[in-house]
Parts: sequence; C-alpha cells; structure tokens
Amino acid sequence: MIPRIKSFFQAVPKPIGFVFAHLPYQHRPGIGRSYTQHRLDIKSFENMGIKQQQAFVLSKIQRLLREAMHVPFYRNLYTSHGVEPEDVGNFSDITKLPIVTKKMLMETPLAERSCTIHGHYITNTGGSSGATLNFYITPRLIPIEWAHMHTIWAKLGYNQSMLKLTFAGRNLGSRSIAYDGLRHQFMINVYKGFEDILPDLRKIIDRNKIFFLHGYPSALAEFAENCDRFAPDLLYKVRLTLRGVFLGSEYPAPIYRERIESVFGVPTVSWYGHTERAILAGEKQEKFVYHPFQTYGYCEVIPNHDTGGWRLVGTSYGNLASPFIRYDTGDDVEPIEVRDGLLVSFRIRSGRVGEFVQDRCGVKIPLTALIFGRHHRIFDIAKFIQVRQEEIGEMTVIVTLKDVLPPGFMFEEWFDSSGIHMGIRFEIVDKPILSASGKVILKVQ
Repeated sequence: MIPRIKSFFQAVPKPIGFVFAHLPYQHRPGIGRSYTQHRLDIKSFENMGIKQQQAFVLSKIQRLLREAMHVPFYRNLYTSHGVEPEDVGNFSDITKLPIVTKKMLMETPLAERSCTIHGHYITNTGGSSGATLNFYITPRLIPIEWAHMHTIWAKLGYNQSMLKLTFAGRNLGSRSIAYDGLRHQFMINVYKGFEDILPDLRKIIDRNKIFFLHGYPSALAEFAENCDRFAPDLLYKVRLTLRGVFLGSEYPAPIYRERIESVFGVPTVSWYGHTERAILAGEKQEKFVYHPFQTYGYCEVIPNHDTGGWRLVGTSYGNLASPFIRYDTGDDVEPIEVRDGLLVSFRIRSGRVGEFVQDRCGVKIPLTALIFGRHHRIFDIAKFIQVRQEEIGEMTVIVTLKDVLPPGFMFEEWFDSSGIHMGIRFEIVDKPILSASGKVILKVQ
C-alpha cells in the first residue's frame, strides 16, 4: 500500500508538486505531528547532559526489547545467551545484548525475524556488497527519516520548498529526467550518457531555479566535469542559484568531492546511513567526521579484530516490524569522540564488508585507503578507478578515462603501489561498472 502511495505522489504533475512543496512538513497530513516531535527531540538531545542522553537511549532500547521478544529470532537469540529484557536496567547493560550480523539475519526466514505491524511493507538492502537482505519497514519511519535528514541539509540552508536536481539510481526507463512531486526534485537518469540528457536538462535549467544538487558523489563528480568541459553555458546558469550539494549513498571520496566543489563553487555536506535505518550520522564542522543522531537509532562501536579498528553497530528504535538490535553494519570506523560510553563522532576507515583486497600474505587492505588514501597521479587522467580481485595476491585496477592516454604512458608510473605485495593489472573501460542501483561501486565482482 505505502509503495503505491509513494508512487502516486512521485508522479503528481509539476504544478501540484510545486504548490505542495511549500507546505511545511510540520503541517503535512499523516506525518506532521511525528515529524515535529522528532525535530524537537533532536534539539533537546543536543542540550542534554550526558546522563540525560544515556537515559534517553536506554528508554528507547528498553521499549524496543519488550517488543522484540515477540519476534522468534530475538526471543531465541536472547534465551540462548541467557539475556532477558529486564537485565538491561542501565545504560552500560546494553552491551549484554549479543551482536547481530547480516549473515545471521539472512540465514533466518523473514517471518521468524519479523512481527505483524499495521501497514508494514517489504524492502531490501541494495546488495552492492553482493548480498541482499529482505525486511519489513513501516510508515512510522518516514517522519523520523525526514526530521533527521532535514537537520543535516539545513546546514546548507535547505527548506522543503527549494528545488533539487538529484542523481540516484531510480529506474526512469527511456526518460532522461522525471519530476518527483513527493520530494520536490528532478530525477536524472544516471544510466544515460550526458549527451543524451543534455537537451532535456537545458530545458529544466532554463525554466527552474535549482537550489541544490543531491545524489551519489561519483555521479555528481561526473556531472560536474561534463558541465565544465562540454556545457559551460549550462554550468553558468546552474551556479546562478545553486547553494550547495548533498552527497549521499556512497563514501564521498575526496577526489570526487573536490571536483564537485571546485566546479560548482558551493559547499557540500555528506552523511552516513543505510537502508536498514539503524544509523544516521551527518557532518557538522569538519568534513568526513560524522556525528550520529542518537535520537534516530543507537549508534556504537565495537573492536574490529580483523583490522585493529572498530566496527560500527546500530540499533533502530523505530522499526518494530523487522527489528535491528545491535546490528553490525560491517563498516570499519575510527571513533573520534566517545563521551562516557556514548559515541559522539567517528570517521569511516573503510567501506562495508568485502571492500578490501588481500595481498599475497593474506593481509586485508581497505580499498578506501588504497585508492583514496594515496596520491595516485592516475586521477589526473581518470574519471573513476575501480578494483576487481579474482584471487588472493592479484588485483585488476579498472580505469575510466577522461580522455586519451598521453604518449608513452605507463600505468605503473601513475599508480602508487609502493609497499603493496600484489600483482597489479590495469584495464581501461569506456564507462564505470555500476551496481544494480546505479552506483559506481569501488569493488566489482
């Protein structure tokens, strides 16, 4: 039911969508009251002392545990670990709850890790790591999501009436651009080439003021370069009204982010989140430092024995249909600030499980560090770099070029492989390899 309602609003005619966009979320039917409460919670939490913040988190966890005992997966898990909801009587007791992994959930039938909640509907993770997970969500998560996302975007002056141009993975079929009345944005077909969307894009920019760009950093970086090189008139018009860029769904690699900010001349903001809706964290002052909303879900770190770092673990307060409690996201992070056991900020050290390569000694090397943590001259001539590993100790670096290779070019001189005990091959492709959702994935299969 909910997906059909969303599809209906996404497809509303532009004149209606433009009028609807001026209705504040606080007054929107069905979500206004909850949205308002969550915006208040966000502000109140920031002004609380640490003990009050811990009490806030604890109350959310305790309520969740009472509901989770109706779910066979959690009831059996906690029984096998000798844990009862009553055992979590203070903030430090949360660590008594066992960690849940994606593998554990995938090995459990959906019915056994869910309970019937009015209006629930099925969704799944994007599967960019090669494994999708089905689960249920409910409409009550919608105002929670918007309240926290709008808080992040407000850093760049956003309000709901400001039109966006969005580059994400929605399937638009043969269309180059489609208006989404639910989110007040023009969606760009990322599966089409720039030359294919340019005629329709010119019409959109001529007739509308675009205040923000939003989408995958890789797609936005390519858009920036294409505008700069092939459509300077379009770039000029975009820059007249543009106020900022929202970078979501991918790690905002510095090389992409710098390209976007340089070409469009506006600030960017990035956030961490995922389909499971257990953690949402946004940047504040410093780039690449993420501050989790403990009002959205409980975010914590546990030691990562594989890397010597820390793994990010999340608990969704709002999803009672398919609960995620102390769910291991698979992300390797560096905690920046922890206050009396409560995580305040972190950096991402590497992407989710699978985003590493192994050298000839079996050492796991995070791709985020290998590709974006070194100064590779190849980025001067490459739009994108991706990696494929078919056997331990060997990898292929896949390069999408900006232009032709310079005379006498040798890949080995442009890719810093010092200290890496691997055989490295190079492959040139015309277009980057995309995931099913249209993302430029770092590690390809």
